[in-house]
Amino acid sequence: MLHSKSNQRYHRENGSATITALIVVGVAAAVISGLVWRQQLQIRNIENIRDRTQAHWLQHGMIDFARLVLTQDMRTSQSDHLGEAWALPLNDSKVADFLKNADIPDEIKSVSVNGAITDAQSLFNLNNISTTNGVLIFSRLLTTIGLNPNLAQQTAQSLQERQIVFSDVYDLIGIPGYNESMVEVLRPFVIALPTTSTINFNTAPAEVLMAVFPTLTRSTANNLVQQRTNTPAKDLNEISTILARSGAGINVIVDASLINVSSQFWLTNSEVKIGNGVFMNTSLIQRSLTPLPSGNYTQVIWNKTNRMLSE
Repeated sequence: MLHSKSNQRYHRENGSATITALIVVGVAAAVISGLVWRQQLQIRNIENIRDRTQAHWLQHGMIDFARLVLTQDMRTSQSDHLGEAWALPLNDSKVADFLKNADIPDEIKSVSVNGAITDAQSLFNLNNISTTNGVLIFSRLLTTIGLNPNLAQQTAQSLQERQIVFSDVYDLIGIPGYNESMVEVLRPFVIALPTTSTINFNTAPAEVLMAVFPTLTRSTANNLVQQRTNTPAKDLNEISTILARSGAGINVIVDASLINVSSQFWLTNSEVKIGNGVFMNTSLIQRSLTPLPSGNYTQVIWNKTNRMLSE
């Protein structure tokens, strides 16, 4: 009897010890798992910060390079067209290819970049709507791309009432009559620049040219865009000649306040693929014929960067 009770107590104590051991092991495993997870998270955060910093400096360098290209272009040409060096894109280039003789970290060797400079004045400037001619051109552009031309006058009225200027194309959504899908249709043809501006005849798409010159048909405008690649206009007189030759008419008015062959504002777009991220950047650059207050001939008006995970 005494022996039986001792056995029962022994089994109870042994069972309790086993359960306690299992609990301790489980808690230890959970703690270790949590520590490993936190360590991995910290490592990933450090990697993300490193990638973001490296991408920032690469993009900063690409912007500086674009400014250099635009400054050099201004010194060698009085007009801007798509046959110039600034219009050549940088496609999926490895950073290591540019630094073949340099000792660079392994994580940088696999980094690739894409980049392009585009003429911001190839598009219709929404802030030109503050002028009578700007309203007319915007109205014709809306018609050309299949939107309501009456929105032009409504937009001008709204700007006047609110005493505002556009800083982004998406500002249109805040004006009655617009929605997001309409703005997406407009985006390839419009931009918001800090001042009123002319449209560059040599770089504008067919739709924008049709809005500036109402006698241009769709086919004529498309042919003109193809022809100007080889024979861009060097001045306003050549614009008149090209238009007459294209069939737009010999009495087309070329207004220097609306159209030109040179540009002051430029967009730079870059994409840096590094680590698990793709860092995209867009900047608006202003170029001046005379030194700006900084002493340079170019300045960055705004700069926007975002990141997305690569597959």
